[in-house]
Amino acid sequence: VRSLVVRARQVVVAAGALRTPAILHGSGFSHPAIGRFLRVHPVPVVAGVMPQPIEMWRGPMQGARSLQFGDRTAEHEPYAIESAPGHPGLIALALPWESAEAHADLMTRVRHIAPLIAVTRDGGAGRTTLTRAGRVRVDYRLDDRGRATLRHALVRMAELLRAAGGQDIVAVGTRPAWLLGAQAAPERAWRRYVGELAAFDYAPNRGTILSAHQMGTARMGAAPREHVCDPRGRVRAGGASDAVVGGLYVADTSLFPTGLGVNPMLTVMVLARRVARTVLAEG
Repeated sequence: VRSLVVRARQVVVAAGALRTPAILHGSGFSHPAIGRFLRVHPVPVVAGVMPQPIEMWRGPMQGARSLQFGDRTAEHEPYAIESAPGHPGLIALALPWESAEAHADLMTRVRHIAPLIAVTRDGGAGRTTLTRAGRVRVDYRLDDRGRATLRHALVRMAELLRAAGGQDIVAVGTRPAWLLGAQAAPERAWRRYVGELAAFDYAPNRGTILSAHQMGTARMGAAPREHVCDPRGRVRAGGASDAVVGGLYVADTSLFPTGLGVNPMLTVMVLARRVARTVLAEG
């Protein structure tokens, strides 16, 4: 869906923080904040090859997490370490390979691979725009705190995998950081590996960063020029006026005024319920 025409009495847009601003832009809306203030949860990945089969695709695929680093410190922003839903398709997509043979070897061991992710609270920001071809362009830049948080998380996830018995450990990036034979590696080799992770290159197209959640881009709030939607999810007409477009609502993560430090599922469910009540009340 690239655009919409408000013909029915109510239209609710819930296409996500990347598509919702594209739909609004494609429909001719020109609020200055549409597509701005994009926030994500930058996610680094470390995987371990375990001696026993793990089969991350069986049972609760994301059933374990650690909140040990959930507070902001001088070293890092808050983050949560979680077990990733490592089914074979996701492993094949996310984990690095240097050749067809290396990739095939990795996939023969997929039953033994335990990937961990760190859902970090970002300190960067970005925006989405609509290209002439109607595609969504995403621009996003990490800040120094964000990169420091990713590196801190890499070290802690590697420590966790080694303590759990990981035989081989890899931090995902364009030029991945492998430690083969982690259990038998001498302490000097381990310290060298930890130092490599602590200085991991997060320049563009270097360290791999997944985005677990996208937020913002059509924020709700009280300031007409800074918030595309009012506090009840009604789309503003634009400019300095608080006037809203009759019958047009947003009900997804693009409403978030800023990035959350936790998984946004419950929050977006509550927002959708709130907007739904507004739609019913104004029907």
